[in-house]
Amino acid sequence: MSRDVVVTWPVYDVDGETTGALLEQAGLNIRLHPRTSNRTPAELAEILGDAVAVIASTDPFDASVFAACPNLKVIARTGVGVDAIDVPAATQAGVVVATTPGANEEAVADHALAMILTLQRRIGENDAAIRDGRWDRAGDLTPSDLYGATVGLIGSGVIGRAVIRRLQAFGTEVLVYDPFLEIAPEGTELVDLPTLLARSDAITVHAPLTDGTRGLLGADEFAAMKPGSFVVNVSRGGIIDEAALAESIRSGHLAGAGLDTFEREPIGDSPLLDFPTVLMSPHIAGLSHRSIAAMTEQATQAVLDVLDGRLPVSAVNPEALRD
Repeated sequence: MSRDVVVTWPVYDVDGETTGALLEQAGLNIRLHPRTSNRTPAELAEILGDAVAVIASTDPFDASVFAACPNLKVIARTGVGVDAIDVPAATQAGVVVATTPGANEEAVADHALAMILTLQRRIGENDAAIRDGRWDRAGDLTPSDLYGATVGLIGSGVIGRAVIRRLQAFGTEVLVYDPFLEIAPEGTELVDLPTLLARSDAITVHAPLTDGTRGLLGADEFAAMKPGSFVVNVSRGGIIDEAALAESIRSGHLAGAGLDTFEREPIGDSPLLDFPTVLMSPHIAGLSHRSIAAMTEQATQAVLDVLDGRLPVSAVNPEALRD
């Protein structure tokens, strides 16, 4: 049987003592296929072949992949999102899906706050003005304050609560919409979605992509937001209708947006590229030197655990580990 481990995580350290070296010591062969563009499930299956494990980026694992790759035993996902993986199909195929919780939450929270501050203080626009030879001080590009502003969070899991801690240090009023909560996080107000939309100067998304959150923010929701407000998404792109967002910004109703995740990644041609008030980053909110090292080490250990017959501590579908 093959002893191949395919790595689609673009920054895997094949020589690291706690990463690639451990796989090689276990007699495993590493094949690097970094995900730098969109792949179809068929293309992914061809890359995997007879591999027994994959240390995965946001690759599309559906039932067809598992059918084409019967030797596959484990998907070690660098991150916590599994929306690109058909977990029930993986379970049926006996493929353990593991994530890397606790590795990148603080980095994501930092990124969300950085985007909020950059938009609120209009840093990108003022930087562009100076490079264009303008000195627009106290003019059209005058920023606003995060102090005293109202920021609404959609979702308040581990990352959301890390964002709340940061916002509270700025003297910000924090609203939370989370249908799974009965008690508001300390120092916040738990509200329904219409209330959050109507009262927030900025909205930041920290929810998983599910059937219930897909397209959660569309044309009607953007119209219900305060004029001049903006939205930040460091969660999953499918939660926001990007065409509707672009139209709301084009009309002047929304001031802008900060997006780290998109409906399609890489985004290709997008109407959002037309707006200087839309900040974009390539799904890097969870990445830092620290978080990359932690995620890579955890994913490596998950592969070793499953191939040695042990259940990883971060297994999403423990029932997939079969005797």
